[in-house]
Amino acid sequence: MMHRVPLGILLALATSLMSAAAMPVEADWEPRLEALDPRQPMSYFELGEEIADAAASSESPRLKELARRLFGIAGRIDREGLGASAALALASLAPDRRTAARLRAVAAMQAGRRGSVGALPERPRVDATTAMAVSEAFGGFRTGRTSKLRLLLEDPEGLRLLERWDETLPGGVAWLTERSRRSARSRPDLSEPEVLAMLRVEVGLLHALRPTWSSVLDLDDDEPLLEIPVENIDEMILDGELLPYRRNGRWVATPDE
Repeated sequence: MMHRVPLGILLALATSLMSAAAMPVEADWEPRLEALDPRQPMSYFELGEEIADAAASSESPRLKELARRLFGIAGRIDREGLGASAALALASLAPDRRTAARLRAVAAMQAGRRGSVGALPERPRVDATTAMAVSEAFGGFRTGRTSKLRLLLEDPEGLRLLERWDETLPGGVAWLTERSRRSARSRPDLSEPEVLAMLRVEVGLLHALRPTWSSVLDLDDDEPLLEIPVENIDEMILDGELLPYRRNGRWVATPDE
């Protein structure tokens, strides 16, 4: 004998299934986190970009905090090479406008240090909003989201801005344009020199080899003077002890803990 299921139960079941399908499934990042090695600081930065991208899509505070931790570790491990880029990435995740401004100022100050990212040619400085827009477009591109980069390249002002960095990019703006036309959500297979070249552009947009009081004030839109404790920049990039290894869901100091 067939039993007829009430229509109300069927509708409720359908609604439940649709809601479950619409809920984002959080990826299991732990295997990749545990594979990180402080001898390869760029891997922390790149995974941080991926997780920050996922945090923006899922609006997950936990993922956002995890991305901050990864950027901070990358910046602390390789202060000269990734310190400025880490500060800039942290600014994009900052909880408030003033914290973001302080981190952008730290990024500008770090740009003057010698290192793989810090060695920058002289170029006119742009405003912090523009610098962050380019940084977000580049970061999205590196994690397989090309829409912001394509919009930037299609905008005449954006294109002229990037053309000033043509010799810094591997293959110039033409290379960037060609790569941006590839399908979205397909993470580009970039070499470390290519990633570093893009980071040079991001940091260079906050160019300040010798930051002045006026440039710091400009970064903060004339709000009360920013306090940048130069002797504690490490703590601004990563607050607390440097724990570079991930084991059993927590950060530890040594790989055997």
